[in-house]
Amino acid sequence: MSSPTVDLPHLVVDGCNPSNWDDPDIFTNLRKGGVTATNATVAIWEGFEDSADEVSKWLKRFRQRSDEIVQIRTVEDIAEAHRSGRAGIILGWQNLAPIENDYERLEIFAEVGVRIVQLAYNLRNLVANGCYERADDGLSRFGVGTVHKLNELGMLIDLSHVGDRSSMETIELSTSPVAVTHSNRRSFKDGARNKPDDLIRALVDNGGVIGANAFPRFLPREFDSTIEDFLDAIENLVELAGIDHVGIASDFCEGHDMEYWHYLRRLHGKIPGDPPAVPRPDPAVSGLDTASDMPAVAEGLRARGFADHEVRKIMGENWIRLYEAVWIP
Repeated sequence: MSSPTVDLPHLVVDGCNPSNWDDPDIFTNLRKGGVTATNATVAIWEGFEDSADEVSKWLKRFRQRSDEIVQIRTVEDIAEAHRSGRAGIILGWQNLAPIENDYERLEIFAEVGVRIVQLAYNLRNLVANGCYERADDGLSRFGVGTVHKLNELGMLIDLSHVGDRSSMETIELSTSPVAVTHSNRRSFKDGARNKPDDLIRALVDNGGVIGANAFPRFLPREFDSTIEDFLDAIENLVELAGIDHVGIASDFCEGHDMEYWHYLRRLHGKIPGDPPAVPRPDPAVSGLDTASDMPAVAEGLRARGFADHEVRKIMGENWIRLYEAVWIP
């Protein structure tokens, strides 16, 4: 598998980070950890107007914090972030709620720099099935049109919270590679948010990348996990997908309080018997508590016998190669 055309030594690309971006310490942690670029969650349940407001807040941040962060629209922007020592921010959605019932609205958000779009977040929407729905249904007719529109605009499709059938149909339909930005193997830790092996193989055959997820819920020891458990998840994915198709995803929730989790669950269709979302507001594996700890992941991979060129692929090159294949400059 060829390397990306932009050669960046020691780069770190985080496949998904839904932290509270109103907390200024998060930007400091990104730079301390040498994070070159991160997929920052801009919308989950927000509709069109609220999502536009969130993007507006980000455009203001890019101006006000131009010495710390830079917006990523192209792979060359990642190179510029690396050269300047700033953290690159990729605007991403974890749901298609922002377009409501009109996928032509993607034109607006593509223009302002939204680059990664997840089709659904846990529940069924107008596009696709979420992974926690009672029935494993496929894409809607509207969803088929939406996938075509995302391909046309060069927006990377994410399937992390999407149901299995909708995910497989998307991989088969998409003319561009797609991503699972933050999930592990279901055989490693059972649960709907992790992915079955056949889906991961199809993703790889399509040229996609899966980001090993550090969120404790999706690791075998859950909230007792350490960075070693996350390294196990990475190794486990590499065994199946190969070294060219695995990246990392912190799924950090820095700066959030419990109200954030209540907000997520309030619109989650919670039913009796569902476990609590989290035991604390900013759950993270021990040893990888914030973005400032990212160097420990690379060190841990080397300690486990990964060669330097393999570590570079996992830490960021694989994501960059995927972005280069999908994004339209």
